[in-house]
Order: sequence, then C-alpha cells, then structure tokens
Amino acid sequence: MNRFGSRLAALLIVLSALPVWAVTIHINHGYGQKFPIAIVPFGGQQGWPEDVWPSAVVRKDLEGSGWFKVLPSHDYLAQPHHDREVEGHFNDWRLLKVGGLLIGHMQRQPGGRVDVGFRLYDVNGGTQLQALRYVVSPAQLRAVGNTIANIVYQHWTGVRGVFNTRIAFVRMYPVGAPGHYLYKLEVADAEGYGRHVILRSREPIMSPRWSPHGHRLTYVSFATGWPAVYIQDVATGQIRRVAAFHGLNGAPAFSPDGTHLALCLSKSGYPEIYVMNVATGHLRQLTFGPNINTEPSWSPGGGHIVFTSNRSGGPQIYEMTSDGGDKERLTFSGRYNADASFSPNGKWLTLVSRRAGQYHAAVFELADSTLELLTATSLDESPTFAPNGQEVLYSTVVAGHRVLATVSLNGRGHRILGLRGGDVTDPAWSPFRHP
Repeated sequence: MNRFGSRLAALLIVLSALPVWAVTIHINHGYGQKFPIAIVPFGGQQGWPEDVWPSAVVRKDLEGSGWFKVLPSHDYLAQPHHDREVEGHFNDWRLLKVGGLLIGHMQRQPGGRVDVGFRLYDVNGGTQLQALRYVVSPAQLRAVGNTIANIVYQHWTGVRGVFNTRIAFVRMYPVGAPGHYLYKLEVADAEGYGRHVILRSREPIMSPRWSPHGHRLTYVSFATGWPAVYIQDVATGQIRRVAAFHGLNGAPAFSPDGTHLALCLSKSGYPEIYVMNVATGHLRQLTFGPNINTEPSWSPGGGHIVFTSNRSGGPQIYEMTSDGGDKERLTFSGRYNADASFSPNGKWLTLVSRRAGQYHAAVFELADSTLELLTATSLDESPTFAPNGQEVLYSTVVAGHRVLATVSLNGRGHRILGLRGGDVTDPAWSPFRHP
C-alpha cells in the first residue's frame, strides 16, 4: 500500500472513533548531456579511510548528480597533484576528451589537522579556474569533499550544488513482538553520512518537514496514542506540540516565511486543510468536505497551496490560493496522483503517480500540465525536491526493505543512499543552510 493508502487507512481508523559540452551546461528539465571531467586521486589520501577521501567524495557527488561523467582514473595519462604538473600538458587531457580537470593534495598538520588543497581547470581553455586550501579536522574531510563538489558543480551548471545540505527521515526497527517497532527521526548529510537522532519513539513518527531556514522540523508523532503535530528545534531538541485536536492531526508543512503551518485536521469530521499561525495557534479552514483533503504544500512565494483530494473519486492533485480560494484540479493523467510539493522555482511539482498498479516518483510541469515518471521502481513514496530543484529524494523498496534514493531531473543520475539498518521512510530535503 502506498503512502496515501496508508494515510487513508489511518484516517479511517481515526474517523471510525469519531462521531554537446560547453563551458556551461544549461539545466532544463529532461535535457542536457553529461559534462566530462577528470578527477585525479588527491596526493596524500592513502592511509585515510576511502569514504573520506575528498576526491572520492567529489567523484561520488558529481556522478550521482546526473550531470557529470567522471573519466575512470585508470585511463589517465598522468596523476598530477600540483599546478606545475598540469601546465603545458593540457593536450594530454584533451586527448581523453574531458572538459574539466580536478587535482589536489592532503597533508597532515601539527595538532592533528589536515591541509587539503585543490585546483580546478578548464581543459578546453587551458586555464586554471579555482585554487583553494582548507585546514580542517579529520571529521570535516567529507564536508570539504562536498564543498569542492559544490564548486565544480556550480561552475559548469550555473546552479548551486546541494552536497552540503541535509536530509531528515524516519527509520523503523523491528523490536520485541512481531509488528512492534522503534521509530527514529534522524538527520544526515545529503549522502546519508553523519546521522544523528532527533527523536526516538515506540509509536509511529511520520511526515517530517523543514522550516525555511533549516533550524526546525515539524512532524507527526503518535506518542500519545493519537496523531499530533509537533515542531522541534534541530539544534537544541526543544519540542512544542502545536496540534492535538480530536481526530487526525497530520501532514504539516511550513509556509515559506516560517510563520504558518498548512496541515490536515479532521476535528470537524472530515479531513480538511487548515492554516495555523505558528505563534498564536490561530486556525483558518481552507477546504470543506465531504471528502478527504490532505498533504498540503506551499508554493515558493506562499501565494498557493497544492493538496491531495479524492473529491473526483480518487486521489488527485489540486491547487488553491493560500486563503482557500480558486480551487482547481491539476492532474488528469492516471487515476492516482498524490503527495505533491513544489520545486524551488515553482515550475514543477514532484508527486507519486500510479501506473499499472505501480507507484512511481514523478514530476508535473505546471506550464503545460505534463506528467513524467522519473523512476522504474514500483513502491515509491514521499518525493521531495533538492533545494536547487535538480534532484528528487524519495523512499522506495529495494530487496524487500525501504531505502532512500535520489533521481536527477534529466533521468541520468540515480543513487541509493548508504543508510543501513531498518526501513527508511518519509524523507525531507533541507533548504540551503542559513546562519
């Protein structure tokens, strides 16, 4: 059963108790070709765990993005680590038909810190584009690799990289008797490393969503036996319960300015979309039954909200103004479309669409109402855009377990995140970090 089906079942339980390469790759949805680049293994990496090698981190980041083709290092004619080993030798790299070249080095410093330097070159132009050094603790080596990958990515795409952003997700571990689980709300970097637990519970946790500055998470917890909506400060752990009405309290989403939550409440009998003032708790009802209205998500400017409703007979995506006016059905392709959210530029939605009994992460282009499936997996849930709008993170099933995966909008980049243990669900990609 997909997420909307699971939530519908939960609703019914609750309600039953109620009365060509160039210098710039032009990134457009579905288009673009991979930019060829050489990443030379950094000097001095040997002796460190391979998963923190900056050059290995950069390679994995760029390959997973779907916009870069990294030439295998065994094809390189040389292994330069310094500028003098590159100058005058650009023809050697042109023979390999790469457009970019990244070299670097690592060196231990007194006190246990590490000096990491890199240089980035435009092979076609025969010029150095960037040269930077970082002196960091060993624990920061992965972050340095992600930072370098962001620099490379942005130079050739013109789009900000997301490799130092974070993701939130729920992990389920079976404990005790069959059907009993330990739930953990966790945060990690965009590759799934550096995990830390935000909340533990023997009762379900679902639907985490970030505040616009990435300092807080809102989510649903069944800690009291019934679903309630909470807001938690990620750094301090401070928790505030904001919605615990009789019936369903679910699917919260912060407004773009962080002052309001859109959420689904069934306190009037049917599941409806409300907007809550976070500071005062004041509620405004936006939809009116008799049907299921759930999964609200704000447009980037805050003027519109998309939501899932079965008012047409099955789950479809609708849009309304943020005061509840001008309701309009958006999706007509297929009998099941649910769990939509906007891209950062407001041009697309990502959602779950069912085809031939299989549930796929998909994108819907608002300008021409076209819907395109992004995945070949069959039980996808909870798709969410990266903050640069170029990838979608979602939960799916691989080898009988729920895992997190990403897919690029050009369809050329697919990754399974390295999160091991339990089933992983309900991902949410953070915004870019703010002070």
